[in-house]
Amino acid sequence: MRLAGLPYRAIADKLGYSSLAAASKDVTRALQMASKAQQESSEELLQIEIDRLDRMMASLWTKACGGDVKAVEGVERLIARRCALLGLDLINRNGAENSDVVSLLGNLFAQIQATNGQVALPAAIEAEEVEVVEAVEVLR
Repeated sequence: MRLAGLPYRAIADKLGYSSLAAASKDVTRALQMASKAQQESSEELLQIEIDRLDRMMASLWTKACGGDVKAVEGVERLIARRCALLGLDLINRNGAENSDVVSLLGNLFAQIQATNGQVALPAAIEAEEVEVVEAVEVLR
């Protein structure tokens, strides 16, 4: 009902709640449960896809290691797909562990800019980004 846009008063009246707070609490709890179920479902789907990639990789691996060019290309595509599913392609592994978070955030922002056109960072975020990058440089 809340997702349909009904106010808490209408929900409370229609379902017989004694107060707006009780209706609000139940709606919030139901939405949290739905969100958790959706998250679990997403994790299950991701695991299914990873398992599928594992099965395909197993079928190609011996051929690829034996020099079959088409199998090698298939393995490369499977590796790229796995990296994309797990977000591994967004992490810059240049030898400094502390730079991974910075590079991940930078890559995500670059993707947003590429998708939505040039988006300027608010000055406060730019200042914090400079501080984070400087801190990472000191740790190196």
